[in-house]
Amino acid sequence: MTSSQDTEPKYIYGVVRAGARAIDAPGIGQRPLGVVRHQKIGALTSDAEFDQIEVGRDEIMAHAQALERALEHGPVLPMRFGVVMESEQAVRDQLLAPHRAELEAQLDEMEDKVEVNVKGIYDEPAILREVVAEDREVAQLKEITSTRTEAASYPERIRLGELIGLALEDKRAADSAAIIERLAKHAVAVDVGEAVHERMAVNCSFLIKRAELDKFDRALDALADGQGGRIRFKYAGPLPPHSFVELSLES
Repeated sequence: MTSSQDTEPKYIYGVVRAGARAIDAPGIGQRPLGVVRHQKIGALTSDAEFDQIEVGRDEIMAHAQALERALEHGPVLPMRFGVVMESEQAVRDQLLAPHRAELEAQLDEMEDKVEVNVKGIYDEPAILREVVAEDREVAQLKEITSTRTEAASYPERIRLGELIGLALEDKRAADSAAIIERLAKHAVAVDVGEAVHERMAVNCSFLIKRAELDKFDRALDALADGQGGRIRFKYAGPLPPHSFVELSLES
């Protein structure tokens, strides 16, 4: 006999060990989280009222928080946002059973490892002072544009903007490489992201053994101290290994 729970659509957050502890936290739509099990692996799920989930801030936050809570109890392989399967049995038949060996191997690989994301943001006044001090033409153009009207110094302003942009590109390349090289010594793997705006010096995720987190944090603190305020760092973690796991199975 099939229960109503077995036939309820399931929203899938990620893959965990079959023996993972129950997570006392709400999922999307405040629905309780559960684990659909198959041999040694399981899918972290909650009931889904519809085949598709609305993409909103609350839903995205609930997805992320469910995975973070799961990470407290063991390895987790994050699923991309929005995957819904038609029933508990579909989760087993379409996700867990056909990919069991691969998922078991990935869980083993991610045992006692977490992701940390580091973003470095240039302090705008500090980095501009640095560019002016290092480039004579920039310094000259800055002097001209500061003593003439905008209309009278239009060509110089255009050239100044171009030179500053080129200087920032060079600095970003050098700073990013140096920062990643320094921090990568304490990581198992590195995933370099794109700079999302011109003041971003680095955007990088690191896969780290839990036992190495303190060393990584101390290395980042020392790195920040050595920047003299020119770069401010934003640290997110420990996180599930989003950047180092690929689970994009369609429902």
